[in-house]
Amino acid sequence: MTAPTLRPDRLLEGEDSRTLFARDARHWIGVYQQMIGFKEDLLGRIRTQLAHLPAVARADVVENDINALEDQLLRYRRRLEFWYSRQWQLEGLQIDHDGRTLTYRERVISLTKREFQLLVFLVGRSPNFVSPTRLLVEAWHDGNLPEETLRTYIARLRTKIVSLGVRAAIKNKPRAGYAIVFVEQAPISVDGLGPISLDGAGLMSLDGADGADGHGMEG
Repeated sequence: MTAPTLRPDRLLEGEDSRTLFARDARHWIGVYQQMIGFKEDLLGRIRTQLAHLPAVARADVVENDINALEDQLLRYRRRLEFWYSRQWQLEGLQIDHDGRTLTYRERVISLTKREFQLLVFLVGRSPNFVSPTRLLVEAWHDGNLPEETLRTYIARLRTKIVSLGVRAAIKNKPRAGYAIVFVEQAPISVDGLGPISLDGAGLMSLDGADGADGHGMEG
């Protein structure tokens, strides 16, 4: 018996998985983040209302509304994971989640757990600014830490990024927070143009796929 073939995910209008521009990847990351947030909020409201419906109506809502929304959410999350990985590739960066190292050309830097969490969070939202409170809660999952601690780690991460030679900088703006901003450069041409996946060593590498569906990606 032949296993069913996974169908490529449907793309949004204007979405080009083979783009050679990192700013396009950052754009689609933002689009899918917003869409996921909206669908999650909608699902939460529908589930809250289910308790007030008769049993037959509840079953109909689950079958026709909730299941469809959950399928959409899964697709959006796969696309988000794809664009996270594509962004790293187009920025010319390799990230090792297990070893918490970042490679740019022949240079490698090691990061602490908190530095690594900040880097991944800021890159995924570049060039948007993120407030200190949001960084503490969403990147570190600890809103009780003082902002002074965050500033210390931001300074350390900024120094390491400079030492790596990558064309990016961590900016801060009063009342807006922090952002990592990449200097746009000529697009990186990569043979195969496949998405990036995690190999056995935990390092992002090309898998040779066509980049259409984003299955098996790690963001």
